[in-house]
Amino acid sequence: MTGIVNDPRVQQCIEDCLQCWAACRGTALRQCLDLGGPHAEQDHLSLMMNCADLCQATANFMLSGSTLHSEVCALCAKVCGACAQSCRQLGSLEDCEAACRRCADSCREVAGTAPPQGQTDSRLPTTGMPGGPARQGAYG
Repeated sequence: MTGIVNDPRVQQCIEDCLQCWAACRGTALRQCLDLGGPHAEQDHLSLMMNCADLCQATANFMLSGSTLHSEVCALCAKVCGACAQSCRQLGSLEDCEAACRRCADSCREVAGTAPPQGQTDSRLPTTGMPGGPARQGAYG
């Protein structure tokens, strides 16, 4: 065990990952299905469920003291950014969007990564959703 769990940044990231897991999963299974239409389309729901699963796995990597936690956190930040963008584009999913943004920020801090130069929260990674850039996971 590497002792990373004692780092306050890691502790915050674990908390943010678990909150994002709950927000994505709960929003997908309740709110999105109730709203229907584009909120319940496969691409969006899959992204939300994948985000939830990855957030849980990322928390597990940190809790176990894995030496690979930084790599997993970097990936989690990208997926959470894509999920936040998808929620913002569809609207009415502010709680999930906010949880994803917090998790992405925490994961970037733990991973020691930052968004590409010039990247801001207003231009998060693409989701592949209509109206967004064509390729999911890429910064444009």
